Amino acid sequence: MTHPPADPARPFTTLPRRAGPAPDVVGPAPHAQRSQIAPVMIQEELWSRMRALPYTYMAPTLVSVSHARALHLAEGIGSAPPERFQRGREFAHLHPHHDGSLHLSVPDSVMEQVVDARWGVPHPVQDALLVFGPRDRDELEIVWFLVQESFGWVSAT
Repeated sequence: MTHPPADPARPFTTLPRRAGPAPDVVGPAPHAQRSQIAPVMIQEELWSRMRALPYTYMAPTLVSVSHARALHLAEGIGSAPPERFQRGREFAHLHPHHDGSLHLSVPDSVMEQVVDARWGVPHPVQDALLVFGPRDRDELEIVWFLVQESFGWVSAT
């Protein structure tokens, strides 16, 4: 499987199409994935990468279920307007292990490409993208690339 480079300095390019049927999704509250759940070890690898992003901190989610793990961009970093965030400075959260999907703040152009390539769906109420949990290491690289796109968008100056 080919995938885009995980380099936030490079412009967003075309995503490969996600293999197989889309997972079952419920929502709007909670907006979650209910089938094709990512293996826990892959979820943990993704979270390990997410929490290592610079200028971010882990804090309770302001928009998701209580056991979701959220990333917030530190105050004073970037000059993105408040509407780029889900609430406060939260731009990403990973749902609990029984779900494994995540919500990201992304520009409309990225959201359109993700939906077209079947990697996720728009949130039915909020301006956020539900990205399906990665089922294997190749998919982990795609999802990690999307997390970096989100981080680059909210931390832009």
